[in-house]
Amino acid sequence: MINVYKYEGKDEEECLTKCIEELDVYNCDILVKNIEEEDSFKIEVVKKEDVISFIKEYIKEVAKKMNIEINMEVREDEEVFSVTMVSDKNPILIGKEGKNLNSIQYLLRQALSNQTGFNIKVNLDASNYRAKKVRNFEYQIKNIVREVQKTKIDTKLDPMNSYQRRIVHALLSDFSNVTTESVGEEPNRCVVIKYIGD
Repeated sequence: MINVYKYEGKDEEECLTKCIEELDVYNCDILVKNIEEEDSFKIEVVKKEDVISFIKEYIKEVAKKMNIEINMEVREDEEVFSVTMVSDKNPILIGKEGKNLNSIQYLLRQALSNQTGFNIKVNLDASNYRAKKVRNFEYQIKNIVREVQKTKIDTKLDPMNSYQRRIVHALLSDFSNVTTESVGEEPNRCVVIKYIGD
């Protein structure tokens, strides 16, 4: 169970001051959701440590139901909770093409949302499965970029989700003579790598 604390004041600063004094926390220890109303200002707050505890308990319960052992580490950075898991049965935990991992992550996000009303970002990985996939994806994109630089011909990539598109845009910021543009509508939105010359 995650406690959601509510504070009201004339502005966000007053609400945060009340929260920090009452809960004896720092700004970096909490997640805050602003609720502006016509005559007052309200915030809802959850402690990051409560979120981490919930995540650990949730994963333990999933492991129990899947009849597998899971060791995990939960880290928070810039309001994203990263869960690194290692299991005695990683193929079952990950599933075909990461489907089990994706499902557990989706259900965990929903459980957090139901508990708090917050959109809490959680990324699950098991035995660096996702990290390896990202490295392979980045390697493929770099090869395509080099080809665009060499041939000076724009390339339209296959449709991808917003997370993958962000990776492509960030990756290409390190390359000269190319730029990126997202085109199309979901779920067929994709990135075009364009040659822009010297």
